Amino acid sequence: MRRAIFLAGLLVTSGAQADWAAKVLADQYLATVNYGGGTLSYGEDASAMGPLQQVANQMQSLPSDLQQALNGPVSQLVARNGASFQSGTISGNAQLTITPDASGVARMTVSGLGYQVRSQYSGSKWGVIHYSCTNTLTLSNIVITAQYGTASGAMQDGKTGMTATTSSSTDCDSNLSWILPGVGDVLIGKAQDKINDLLLSNVQVQMAKAKDALLYGTDQNMLNGLSRLVPPGKVVALPGGGSFPLGQYLQNNLAYLLGNSQLSIQLGSPIALKKYIGLGRPPVSNVTADAVTIALSSPALSFSIKVSETVNLGWVCLPIHGNC
Repeated sequence: MRRAIFLAGLLVTSGAQADWAAKVLADQYLATVNYGGGTLSYGEDASAMGPLQQVANQMQSLPSDLQQALNGPVSQLVARNGASFQSGTISGNAQLTITPDASGVARMTVSGLGYQVRSQYSGSKWGVIHYSCTNTLTLSNIVITAQYGTASGAMQDGKTGMTATTSSSTDCDSNLSWILPGVGDVLIGKAQDKINDLLLSNVQVQMAKAKDALLYGTDQNMLNGLSRLVPPGKVVALPGGGSFPLGQYLQNNLAYLLGNSQLSIQLGSPIALKKYIGLGRPPVSNVTADAVTIALSSPALSFSIKVSETVNLGWVCLPIHGNC
């Protein structure tokens, strides 16, 4: 009898479940500037498509843009070695550093990312043994470097490089993998020593996009990314009284800062909206994530700015078994 009651309760409970999809009720970007011990915060609604969102989106697109830039030439490399490209995925949060040089160039480095490639190949051995294998090639500790001229922002050809720690594993539907071709070994050799010009050219384009979003913006007002993040009129109140017009200083000293500032940029991950399956409507909640954090240091001044996004979430019921 108890078992029957338990099963009946279980059926009622499972039948009452619903699939809840997140709904954005409000979305805001917030900038927090730190300078000389003082702090300044200001925000904008995402619906306005303002400068904070534009710069954050442009910078956060770097990993996915790099993924596309790598997948093109890597898929060609896989095909040339008799395999079929399945996927190529970038992971991690990118860290960028930009360091100027007295010669008029700046060195740009991207780190903090990994890249994993899956490829499939099949065939037969001696006409009687048939196999199908999946190779997983992993590039970890990726470091990409490039150089550009600080006066114009133009990338320097032949100055883009990429290194990584590589490993490979192969999973086959046969226990005879020891007799099979080592596609992974071929790809590792290419990744370490013979990254072709097309791959590096594609990567250089993405490095240039990230640089321009932050420093040499080509928006309709011809303002660079720093001026969009801290526009004229933004004044930081300093401890003990006084203030500093940081926004106007950036506007008046762009050329100097472009050639003499070291920047450290940490990219965050975009907010991912998830589903919820359970009993009853989930509570309204706020989700916050840092989009990008930038620290600038020059002989004249140092400051940092963090752009974060806060999303206010509600829920929409997607019924399971007709229940909401």
